Amino acid sequence: MLTHKGTVEIRTERLILRRYRMEDTDDTFAWCRDPEVPKYVTWEPHASRDATAELLTDWISKYEAPDYYHWTIEYQGASVGNIALMPNDKQESAEIGYALARPLWRQGIVSEAASAVVDFAFREVGFRRLAIRYLAENVGSGGVARRCGFTEEGIERAAFLTRDGAAHDIVRTSLLREEWERLKTGPATVLETERLILRPPRLSDLEAVQTYAGDADTTRYMSWGPNTPEDTRRFLRTAEVKWASAHPEDFEFVLIRKTDGVLLGGCGLYTTGDLGEVGWILRPAFRRRGYATEAGEALLRFGFRDRGLWRIRARCDSRNTPSWHVMERLGMRREGCFRQARHKNGERADGLEYAILCEEWEAGQ
Repeated sequence: MLTHKGTVEIRTERLILRRYRMEDTDDTFAWCRDPEVPKYVTWEPHASRDATAELLTDWISKYEAPDYYHWTIEYQGASVGNIALMPNDKQESAEIGYALARPLWRQGIVSEAASAVVDFAFREVGFRRLAIRYLAENVGSGGVARRCGFTEEGIERAAFLTRDGAAHDIVRTSLLREEWERLKTGPATVLETERLILRPPRLSDLEAVQTYAGDADTTRYMSWGPNTPEDTRRFLRTAEVKWASAHPEDFEFVLIRKTDGVLLGGCGLYTTGDLGEVGWILRPAFRRRGYATEAGEALLRFGFRDRGLWRIRARCDSRNTPSWHVMERLGMRREGCFRQARHKNGERADGLEYAILCEEWEAGQ
């Protein structure tokens, strides 16, 4: 049974989600007049400030209804977008819709707002299921759905006509209450070594992870980076979602030193069927102390014994000598050198691939 609360104020790290006020008219008109904002939705760009004021008057008049959920997104004191819940009481479900001023795209604003609304919808109102639909071309909206833990259900082919008369596919995604609960509870998998704790990353690790993920020298030989803080925020949200899956395949960890709780770096195991791949990265101050090897041993044990993998590989830039030395210390065999296979920031380099089979690893234990 649903317990409707109406549009109550919600605060996040950077945002205030609140009811619209008439003094939001100028801010709202500023982004609603931009033709790029409603490009993938049903409403037209606003032609005048009066049209925006009329719309806000209508929205504000509905706030007394307990099942009406429509927030403006306030960021740095300005109304920069909106987010709404559209309930279906009979099915105990709701659909989420949102829009944001174009200068703030790709900064995680909508993901932060949507995550807060999802928590409110499940925890406070009691919905059983939430849905997000978006046009297939709207990759930004798709990213919001994935970062909030929504699963793609299917595609409605040519289901939406845009203003130019073109037909577009609609992607349907959903999040169930039990999936959200797993996401909020967090994974139970923690690996331990003599000196380290390997645990799933959290959004609260942002500052520590950014110290190495955002460093150009540390990430020079990685296929990604250096990260912006928002890149790292997206990575952490995605890692949380993957861990919360009913059948996770990718396992990201951060490395915590037991003696003082310092976050030293990160590592991961990425699986496809009974095959896996491992990787690691350390903050510069903690290199050449055997931590990567120790973490790698834990990942191999987790992959072979806990996940039932048959083969695990590791790859690196051929110039990354410390990394392939770790692979060799783990008992992995060099299987190939792929010429000019890696390309980043205008640099081309050979790529090395190492691997170890379960039977080989077991023989060494």
